[in-house]
Amino acid sequence: MSDVRQHLSPRDRLELLCWLTCGSLGAYYLNEDWPDAAFHVQSAHKWLDRRAREADWLCIAKLSATAVEIARRHARFVDTDWARDAVEEILDTDELDPQARLVRQVIADCQSALADKRIAD
Repeated sequence: MSDVRQHLSPRDRLELLCWLTCGSLGAYYLNEDWPDAAFHVQSAHKWLDRRAREADWLCIAKLSATAVEIARRHARFVDTDWARDAVEEILDTDELDPQARLVRQVIADCQSALADKRIAD
């Protein structure tokens, strides 16, 4: 088994941003408050470890800040049954279902944010 980690590809960056955004929505759903920076760092490292990827602290900070911006725009979704179901599935499985309505909408915003901001590694 190799311990070699790869830098984030553009697709990895998109998936990590979506993971962080949905994680923020999940935390907001559970706690009725937005998560702190430590939550995002822990969530990012969990995602990175699972995929044998690496990112420096600045990349994680930029993606986390962008995730919070996107999550705040979608905060009203946690009041809908379909979004709560998606968030609960993410919490239960620790994975994103790319077919879930919430994930599809978040992914679209993440793609736009990455294109607009050119968030680099």
